[in-house]
Amino acid sequence: MPAIPRYYQAKTRLLDLVNELPDNTPFPPERELSDVFGMSRTTIRKALDELVLEGRLIRGAGRQGTAVAPRKQVHRIGLDALVQDLAAREQVVVRTSGAQDVINVESVLVRRDEPVGVRSTCLRASRFPGFAERYDGTTPLRQFLSDAYEIRFGDVHPWCTTALATPRVARLLDVRPATPLLSVAWLGHDLRGAPVERSWVVLRGDRAHLTMQGLRLSAPARP
Repeated sequence: MPAIPRYYQAKTRLLDLVNELPDNTPFPPERELSDVFGMSRTTIRKALDELVLEGRLIRGAGRQGTAVAPRKQVHRIGLDALVQDLAAREQVVVRTSGAQDVINVESVLVRRDEPVGVRSTCLRASRFPGFAERYDGTTPLRQFLSDAYEIRFGDVHPWCTTALATPRVARLLDVRPATPLLSVAWLGHDLRGAPVERSWVVLRGDRAHLTMQGLRLSAPARP
């Protein structure tokens, strides 16, 4: 069995200490941690750097030394709620491109007034005439398409990957550009198999956990 790297041993012990301390508590300096754990300062520094990158410790912004990062509320979001556009949202923006026959609907997903994700859907403008004038963002998109255009959705086939925050998404989610995000994408078809939507959602991993329990891949039957 391979030996556990020393810096990882240090990181595990430091994380235990982080979990015991209140938010914003100054963290012991490298020299003190090196003496307590009997490890080199280089090893301690590497472990501390990883905890900073993971958001468990904070540095800078006028702060001397390192401190315990404030705990963030993590929200559970169901994949089915993303597909059906049932997650709480704000800042709904509709853009059209007549030359490309494309409508883009973008919204920011929120939980307790915190931005946790960005949802974007592309539709064919020629299939949904007058969409930009009729859709005000107050109704879940799929429900609106069903009611206003009599769309009957079939199955979707989502896939998950990772993506880096673009400058625009970074501004909407209050993160740095190129921050890794969880990405969920899917193609939506009607009951005849014709494509209706191409959608994707990017989520902040430190604020949102994606759940798949009770996932319903097809739209519910309508009376």
